[in-house]
Amino acid sequence: MPSLVGDYAAFQAETDRLRALLASTNALAPVHRKHIAEIALLRLAILIENTMRSFCTKMVCGATYIDGTAPALLAKQNNGSQAVHAMRFQNRPNPINLKWNEGKALRANIEKLIDAVDPVYGHLINHASFLTDVRYIRNHIAHRNSDSRKNYVKVVRRYYGANVRGVTVGNLLISPKLSTPPILETHIITSRVMIKDLMRG
Repeated sequence: MPSLVGDYAAFQAETDRLRALLASTNALAPVHRKHIAEIALLRLAILIENTMRSFCTKMVCGATYIDGTAPALLAKQNNGSQAVHAMRFQNRPNPINLKWNEGKALRANIEKLIDAVDPVYGHLINHASFLTDVRYIRNHIAHRNSDSRKNYVKVVRRYYGANVRGVTVGNLLISPKLSTPPILETHIITSRVMIKDLMRG
């Protein structure tokens, strides 16, 4: 029987490392702290995606929530490969491309395999805006093009209340004037809450 216990523990341990990394940069010059913050955000985004993929795959294979309750499965799968295939093809006229970093896409991934009454859907809806913020920031760090900038500006506008020009990703992530604790640390904390909500049922 697949288990979520290891995924939950691994996520907590990895985010503990990210928080320790950030604390260790306090004595560095701001320019270095900004670059490290961007790398840490990329790491967080990858960690979230990998954990979501494992979580969804194990759930449709019958893993129970950490509190011991069982998911409301519509079609249990036998292993990870079957689970991924079923998420793409089960009862669909056209297969979907699976995404692991967007609330709506995550719900779509599992909608044919986990009943709509299951609490997973409510948790994914509750954390959808957080996932969007992480994705938009991650994409702008990775691509730095006009498309990524358009979405990044939405994040800046939401936090600053206006379209403030010249706000770099590094400034957004670590500025104590914008948020205490800074946004990057808040995102790490929020990610831990999200994973706890999802895995504990």
